[in-house]
This record gives sequence, structure tokens and C-alpha cells, in this order.
Amino acid sequence: MNTYIFLYPETSFFEVTLVAYFMKTKGSVYIVAEEEHQVICTNEGIRIQKDVSLSQMKEESVDAFILCGGEISNIHNRELLFEVINKCIEDKKIVGGICAGRMLIADAAGDLQFPEKTCVLDNIVLSPGNEYVDFALEVGKAADIFADEEDYQETVDYFKHFKYIGN
Repeated sequence: MNTYIFLYPETSFFEVTLVAYFMKTKGSVYIVAEEEHQVICTNEGIRIQKDVSLSQMKEESVDAFILCGGEISNIHNRELLFEVINKCIEDKKIVGGICAGRMLIADAAGDLQFPEKTCVLDNIVLSPGNEYVDFALEVGKAADIFADEEDYQETVDYFKHFKYIGN
């Protein structure tokens, strides 16, 4: 399972760290950025080095493509980004967007309509920024990362309800 997370300057990385953590349990996570950005400075002041440029990403290796929110006016080549989003949707890859990332997906897909809460529309997971736990859980479910319902419920209890299940 290969998960690609698209970042750009002033992106809100906190919105996708839990997705990255979950998806790493079943494969690899790669940071994607536009050609001109080798290192991304996030809203949190964290500098993140990209693994691959958007233009060099091999879409056949993508299982999940994730977009977070942030200052989307810092994205220079929306045409290419929209092509990648639409190709992933068409190929039934998991496409996830949180906060402004969901707006990018909606724009790319042609005014995709969605509710204000976290939702799943076929292979697309959309969420407002404050529902980053729900977003990560739904992306994980879409990717079938949980061993069974008990595993999923333990994850919900721990990350959403703050219930520690330990020895």
C-alpha cells in the first residue's frame, strides 16, 4: 500500500499526521510536492523534505492520494494537481481531502457536493479540518488497514475517545 501525501508551503500538516501513521502500518508513505519545492515549511513551522515531485509521481504506484489544508494559493500548478486527482479518482484509488484539501478535490472533480461532516463518496474521503481523527479512520477503513472490527474499535477508542487499553 503506497500512500502519497501532497504538501505545499504553509500546509497544515497536523491534519494528515494520523493518516500517515495509520497508513504506514500497511505500506509506505511518500511526501509529494510541486517541482520547485524541495523542502516544505508547514503552518506549524516544521520543514519537511519531499520524496517525489508531483510531475514525477508514477500514478500506477499510488494506492492513496491525500491532500491537506493550508494556504492553497501557494499551489502553482493546479492543472497538474487536478489531473492527478482526477486520474486517481478514475482509477478508483483512495483520494482523501481534509479542510482546504477537500475543496481542491471538489474543484478538480467538477464541483463535487459534500456535507460539512466527514464523509465517504465511493473512493473519496472528505473531512473538515477539525475532524482529522475521523478523516484518518475513514481513510484507514477505505484502505482496509484494520485487521477486524475489534482492531478498528480499539483504534477509535484510543484516538477518538482517549481510552487506553493496556496491560
